[in-house]
Amino acid sequence: MQQTRLLLEGAAGAPLPDWALLEPGYRLGHYARGDDVFSIGQWQPFVYVLRQGMVKLSYSNEAGEEWIKSFIGEGDFFACPNVLVAGGKTDYAAVALEDCQIEQVDFAAMHALTERHPAWQRAIRQLLAWHIVRKEQRERELLTLRPDERYQAFLRSQPALAERVQQRDLAHYLGVTPEALSRIRKRLRS
Repeated sequence: MQQTRLLLEGAAGAPLPDWALLEPGYRLGHYARGDDVFSIGQWQPFVYVLRQGMVKLSYSNEAGEEWIKSFIGEGDFFACPNVLVAGGKTDYAAVALEDCQIEQVDFAAMHALTERHPAWQRAIRQLLAWHIVRKEQRERELLTLRPDERYQAFLRSQPALAERVQQRDLAHYLGVTPEALSRIRKRLRS
């Protein structure tokens, strides 16, 4: 649970007690490139922390069209709020873009720790704050920036991932076709 501990204690700004209470609901998953971490419509009441690799989170429709909501790299986390907060099913999919090691922690066990320890409350509040800021930034970029500006913003905000994401996936993230992204990249190099 090493990456999860780094993330949560970093969020709390202090060591967290009672880690042993998370062990029964902890699993280290190994995923090959292209494997589903989870699919749309599943019950996944977990927080996932990426130890190694890269994951894409994406929506799709019945026709198979895909919209990528985010890329997750090492040390980052993801969870489906629709499951954790609303008790529903996953409304997006998580797919390994590279071979991955992903720590999976049962959210109910984490939530129980927040009832017992203020430090756990701080950690979870900080994770939620980071998530909210990230989602608000993504929304602002989609609503207010042109595709070339969205591409430049992605390069600035996630330079390590930008080098690893395939052009097709990056185009879906930016809301353009791969051909349009190719033209944007060519214009920016000129």
